[in-house]
Amino acid sequence: MSPRRLGGAWQWVGPLCALMSALGWTLPAVAGSPSESHVARPGLFFAWLVPQGDPVVVRFDDPALLRQLVQHCNAGKSVVALQTGIRYPCTAEAFKTPTGDTDAQTAGITVLAPARQSDRWEHALFSLAPPATPRWDVRPLKPDARTALQAYLQAQPQRFAWLQPTLQWSAAVAVRQPGAEAARETLVVPGRTVRKPEVFYQAQRHHVFVRDQGTHAYLGEVPGTPGSYVDVDGSDLPGLVVSEGCDGWCISLWSLRGGLRPIGRFGGH
Repeated sequence: MSPRRLGGAWQWVGPLCALMSALGWTLPAVAGSPSESHVARPGLFFAWLVPQGDPVVVRFDDPALLRQLVQHCNAGKSVVALQTGIRYPCTAEAFKTPTGDTDAQTAGITVLAPARQSDRWEHALFSLAPPATPRWDVRPLKPDARTALQAYLQAQPQRFAWLQPTLQWSAAVAVRQPGAEAARETLVVPGRTVRKPEVFYQAQRHHVFVRDQGTHAYLGEVPGTPGSYVDVDGSDLPGLVVSEGCDGWCISLWSLRGGLRPIGRFGGH
């Protein structure tokens, strides 16, 4: 379903509201607004993967990055979907300010995806260039790795006593670069589910750890479910594309380099 066809005002709740405030993001508060992408990394943006989709309003903190993306699309160059590595052409639409000047802050970007058998709307994170790590190895957490992580938590009861009862170990995963046996691993464990039916919100928190040669570190909690893992920093730790169930689309992008922190979002009706 197109985001223009969904009714109701945009709802950004809980941790995602704090995320937007921290990054200085603002969103229109009217129904039928186009989706908006804002990523604090050069050359990265969210868009729809549907034929003849509505353009996404793309914003960067640096207007030069927006000009680079617009010139890239207008030159007939393709963009890369980080989740799949597939290249797609794109088009750019310039916006005007009330005075008639070209808006230097936002532009409308459409990724020209082929026709799909389903009418389900799907999104992806796109890059101007292929990532250093095009694919991540995502596997269920092995029993020995689970035991080691549980021992790490149990060794610090004052810090993690609140957390341990909420963890759902059967759905925990380990994420790493393919073939990097000695590399660091990112461990993601589902936690509690938050429901706010009055604002059509439901999301399961997930907790992020890093294992480095048998030593664990807790990075923190993301507000929803990681739907994919992508290279946003060129390091051996993936970025997390996180989804929350809300009245519309609530997608956030998280970096692990230097600590867990939000670096982008995509959403709207």
